[in-house]
Amino acid sequence: MGTLGTAVQYRKPFPPVRWRVERPKKNMTIAAGFHFNGGLLFCVDTKVSTDIKTNESKLIYYTYADGECATAFAMSSDDLNFPRSACESCRDAVSKIDFSSASIESVRKAIQSALTKFYKEHIFPHPDRSANTIYLKFLIGIWLKGETRMFISHETVLNQVDDYECIGSGAYLAKYWIRQYQRANPSPLTVEDASLLASFAVKSAIDYDEYCGGEAELLIVKNSGEVDTSCETLLYPGISFIESLQQEAWKLLHDLAHVKSDRESETAYMLERYFDKVREIQDSYKWAFEIFNAKKNKSDTLGNTNND
Repeated sequence: MGTLGTAVQYRKPFPPVRWRVERPKKNMTIAAGFHFNGGLLFCVDTKVSTDIKTNESKLIYYTYADGECATAFAMSSDDLNFPRSACESCRDAVSKIDFSSASIESVRKAIQSALTKFYKEHIFPHPDRSANTIYLKFLIGIWLKGETRMFISHETVLNQVDDYECIGSGAYLAKYWIRQYQRANPSPLTVEDASLLASFAVKSAIDYDEYCGGEAELLIVKNSGEVDTSCETLLYPGISFIESLQQEAWKLLHDLAHVKSDRESETAYMLERYFDKVREIQDSYKWAFEIFNAKKNKSDTLGNTNND
């Protein structure tokens, strides 16, 4: 009796399916913008993530018609080529405005129209274009006729910012510190408040967020039209003063956590020791006041010379 055989048909295995996954580009860098009681302040990091990591400015400032109007752009992007080109398009659009009858709203509309045109020509048709694959965002300041206003971009739309805003990878951390500061100081921000808060928030993002880096860069646009890139609060109290106080506060909390419930006197001793440490930190900043006094004396001397 024969053996019944079973025929097995050989089938060539299907090749593995290779799915093309669109990886969204990570929000890069950190930029913070503030309204203070006399104008606008912007602070950014300087890290640029390309094949070769470099540090470059992400703040652009333009003036128009012999100083009748000015615009400031704080950029956040993984590639500065796109936002720089977009800023140039916005500059060209604003430069065509008749400033004798212009308003901040007309400047905003010119910038928004320029962004719309830029996106239609360079972003929307881009071969890599899909959700979140090309990332660029702006904080935009406009100065005109003694007034300043700030906007945040969402692709082709500009929305007004009334208080402060942060963009980029480190925005979450910057906002955390800003909210803490404002909770303790609910009064309107001065330029001193804004410069200290902005520089510390951006420096914290630089230290803790892997997509931020470089240095903190500042731009101040006052309602008077004056522009500056520094403030005395960067020297004193300054970021290092804040960090020193934080370190001593954490040491104090550590020591207080180990106080036994029946040793209340230890708490008073630890607090006095903490106050002594704070005084030591303050004494170490005498150099800052020496610089301030030297600047004041120089200014007074120049003033007296001009009067003579």
